[in-house]
Amino acid sequence: MHTIVLKVDEFVALAASRGHTSYETQASATGLGVATLHRIRNGELASAGAVAAICATYGVEFDAVFEFRTVTTTRTRPRATHAGA
Repeated sequence: MHTIVLKVDEFVALAASRGHTSYETQASATGLGVATLHRIRNGELASAGAVAAICATYGVEFDAVFEFRTVTTTRTRPRATHAGA
């Protein structure tokens, strides 16, 4: 499966060039939540909205700070359900 992920080093350098050196300043600039930035900076899937917000804020094309990666899903054990719950 392909997914969109942030090129972290490129994003951090771009944000820093605008004076946005913390999660808080990056969140304020992009309109995204700090938790969202933390999540995508740690390699999790970037939503279309997050991609658009970052590209628009910093005036860059998708390829400047995002890439497609192939990921494999792992099957996890289903949660136990409680009868009568």
